[in-house]
Amino acid sequence: ITFQRFFPRYLRLSGTSGTLAEARRELQQVYGLDVFVVPRRAPWQVRQWPFPLLAESAVLWQEACQEAREVAAAGRAVLVGTETVAQPEALSRVLDAHGVPHRVLNARQDREESRLIAQAGRPGCITVATSMAGRGTDIPLAPEVLENGGLHVILCQLNASARIHRQFLGPTGREGQPGS
Repeated sequence: ITFQRFFPRYLRLSGTSGTLAEARRELQQVYGLDVFVVPRRAPWQVRQWPFPLLAESAVLWQEACQEAREVAAAGRAVLVGTETVAQPEALSRVLDAHGVPHRVLNARQDREESRLIAQAGRPGCITVATSMAGRGTDIPLAPEVLENGGLHVILCQLNASARIHRQFLGPTGREGQPGS
């Protein structure tokens, strides 16, 4: 049975998400649900930069490694977003080659996921994750990380869905926290 046929069988259906606004039409058509946007309690303090386009993966992994190392050295936490299970492993090899400590979170670490996410907000911590791992999960940030600029997210691809893109950005800027 598909989700589209399963969920309407419930007497009452509701939920919350920070990324449902653009799915408003689908939720209405498929489930008969309305989407209500709740305004932010605190102003958005996340800085965003344009996406550079790189010619090949080898260059991408080197650039991501350098940026993650520099930002982590400044006492911030770093979340690197990738698309497939193989991509974080490729980046992990580059980080290892440069002696950069990090953690990988993809479908292969499902038992450790909550522990890895709980530690991802520590100063200097670099977490490399796939879009399927840890989505919708809050990364608690240490006070020192907030003082140094908050969580920094590096996306290694343009996601097929703007919603997936925002799910990676979701852990930064929560409750008006700084981030980039």
